[in-house]
Amino acid sequence: MDPSKPILCVLDASSYVGFWVTKGLLSKGYPVHAAVQNTGKPEIEKTIREMCKVENGLMVFSVDIMDYQSILVALKGCSGLFCCMDTHHVYDEKMVDLEVRGTINVVEACAQTDSVEKIVFTSSLTAAVWRENILSEKDVDERCWSDKEFCRKMKVGDFKSIFSSFPLSHFGFLH
Repeated sequence: MDPSKPILCVLDASSYVGFWVTKGLLSKGYPVHAAVQNTGKPEIEKTIREMCKVENGLMVFSVDIMDYQSILVALKGCSGLFCCMDTHHVYDEKMVDLEVRGTINVVEACAQTDSVEKIVFTSSLTAAVWRENILSEKDVDERCWSDKEFCRKMKVGDFKSIFSSFPLSHFGFLH
């Protein structure tokens, strides 16, 4: 581990993206706090905990995004957070509410630390592709967001809940 590199937290390190972000950061010499949610994927969680035994600079934390204190424990001493939450197969209004409240907990926990300077939210492609006039993958990049009117018209999920209840929308996180 390179002692000059900042400690970075990956939440949820047991998600597909989170696992590979964790491995990538470790390969670049970054110390990592792998925050693992109890998501019913014991094989991945076990792999991460086994990695902790052989990877210098990896610490594993059990986190519940609805438990503010568990997030703070994982973030202690970290300069940045990669938020890599998995999407769920059943995506109803209850799940939207849980994700929104969990995301707010994560952002508020980061704001309460003295060390976290940056947060990187990863997302699935579905956050960007639900809009008209997408002709190729070149039409989708980090500036794209799904169009709420298009989602309503096409009856994609429960986007009324997503767009109307997400309190961070006025900060530019959703367009």
